[in-house]
Amino acid sequence: MLIDVFSVFREEANTNGIVFYYSGIVSQNVIKTMSDSLKQNLQQQDEKGARSRKVFSTFIEMIQNAMHYSPSVPDAGDTKEGSILVSKKEDKYYVICANFIHKQHETRIRNKLDPILEMSAEEIRQAYRAQLKNDQHSEDTTSKGAGLGFLTLARDSVEPIEYAIRDAVGYEDELSCFYLKATI
Repeated sequence: MLIDVFSVFREEANTNGIVFYYSGIVSQNVIKTMSDSLKQNLQQQDEKGARSRKVFSTFIEMIQNAMHYSPSVPDAGDTKEGSILVSKKEDKYYVICANFIHKQHETRIRNKLDPILEMSAEEIRQAYRAQLKNDQHSEDTTSKGAGLGFLTLARDSVEPIEYAIRDAVGYEDELSCFYLKATI
């Protein structure tokens, strides 16, 4: 990367309130390092209390989803990749994550997210509580979290969560890119 390109990237990041950005290999060690860095960034911005916990919780939920549910990167062994961004504009934090998914999981993800997007804040809280009590999770053998992750993100978000699924360039027949955004 040229210095001029990096300079533009840095200026854009500052203009857009980027607090934290990472794109690359996702592993437990990387997540630990990223979470320590984000905690320090939030402390430097004097963020405390419930909002800081929600930003951090959202960050962890999203990046762990990338690690747990992403397929290995083609031609890279067992390596999993993801991207995550935390930004602050005015009085809101935005957490956006991107990772690969297998094409066959697109419908399952849409079927989980689309109903949540239609729910009110109270309906999300009720669905979250009901899912906590539900000990029958055998319908979805792919999910490791009993379906609580998306509900947690929606519950903590001050605006409806947003998502997009796009073809993965170069792997259109087998992979898609999954993008998820929460506003805290």
